[in-house]
Amino acid sequence: MSDSPVKAREIETEGLSQGKIILKKFLQHKPAIAGLIFMILFTIFVYSASGIHLGSDQARITIQGWWKYSHEDLLPMGVCASGCPSADHPFGQISNGRDYFALVMRGSEISLMVMVIIGSLGAFIGTVIGAVSGFFGGIIDAVMMRFTDFIITVPSILIGAVIGHNFGPQGVVVLAVFLGIFAWTGLARLVRGEFLTLREREFVDAARVAGASNTRIIFKHILPNSVGVIIVSTTLLLSSSILIETGLSFLGFGVKAPDVSLGLLINEYQSQFTFAPWLFWWPGLILILIALSINFIGDGLRDAFDPRQRRDVKRRAMAKKAAQQTATANQ
Repeated sequence: MSDSPVKAREIETEGLSQGKIILKKFLQHKPAIAGLIFMILFTIFVYSASGIHLGSDQARITIQGWWKYSHEDLLPMGVCASGCPSADHPFGQISNGRDYFALVMRGSEISLMVMVIIGSLGAFIGTVIGAVSGFFGGIIDAVMMRFTDFIITVPSILIGAVIGHNFGPQGVVVLAVFLGIFAWTGLARLVRGEFLTLREREFVDAARVAGASNTRIIFKHILPNSVGVIIVSTTLLLSSSILIETGLSFLGFGVKAPDVSLGLLINEYQSQFTFAPWLFWWPGLILILIALSINFIGDGLRDAFDPRQRRDVKRRAMAKKAAQQTATANQ
């Protein structure tokens, strides 16, 4: 009777499709689930609090959030002259009276938006270039990989600094797009390696014999088998993207005032750490939580897509089964 739970789990796993097995393994990764829940709830919280602000001053679309103050409101200082936290301003106020909670929410909104743009654009370009290069090989592979090597040598931080400096306050999306254009190189090399391996597999030969075109083989046969590498690399790219934007904004070359980002808030109020540390703590803490959550999600996806983890699961199940048999025999 003690072996029945183990056998039930083995039978249940064997009867599931590969996608369901991957999902089940990911759901068993507690740090990844915690990171995913945090990112979902935090994104909803940020955008519902600060609202959505799109467009320029001449053609601006604004959806008001539930927080009573805007990041642009100039308010009278509260009971504390240094703008310390209070019931009306839980994150405190800055010297000109702006509510710091509204500023942090707006900064988080901008940082999340830049992260998604850089990660999505980098993942798309890297997947396309890596797939085409790895599938066709030969001269196409050589040309694309030399182009990738050239992009790697281009200092993306310097390019981002130039773009951020020249486009000014309205260049947040432009900055994110340009950073995304230079963020795909690592993913392209990983996808190329996967395609070089998978294009020699039997199912690709069978598709060719069946008359499938190269486009169908790439997108219908090989790419779905490379989705694990792509998803894991994309999560790591998202984590590095928000850190790149934060670094540029901290140096003064990223997001410009009157708009804000987490890096810009850290830069502006680092000098006030000794007498108003909460102005430094909140954006720094949120930045750490976002980066950790995305890394946890990436770790969970890596373990879920890694075929070696399946053997580890089976070994653990066998070890548990042996321990239960030993305990039963001792009784």
